[in-house]
Amino acid sequence: MKVLYFAAVRDITQVESDDIQVSPNNSDPWTLTSLTDHLVSKYGEKLQKIIDHAMYAVNMEYVDKEDESKTQLSQNDEIAIIPPVSGG
Repeated sequence: MKVLYFAAVRDITQVESDDIQVSPNNSDPWTLTSLTDHLVSKYGEKLQKIIDHAMYAVNMEYVDKEDESKTQLSQNDEIAIIPPVSGG
């Protein structure tokens, strides 16, 4: 799956995107929650603090926070992490 990073998330990751392989042998499906866990283990707790307030979009469709643990991901998905916008 392709994960796209914007703004503060990109500042932390220092890359525009990641390609993450979803193992077909894994019996547990990937969800946005498991993706978050994977990314935080890779990039650190600073990322968690931003993701806590960010929105996910899967294949250009926003996902409600309460649905992140239920949203199953597949290898062909494109996931964007969109941090909150500030300023005026």
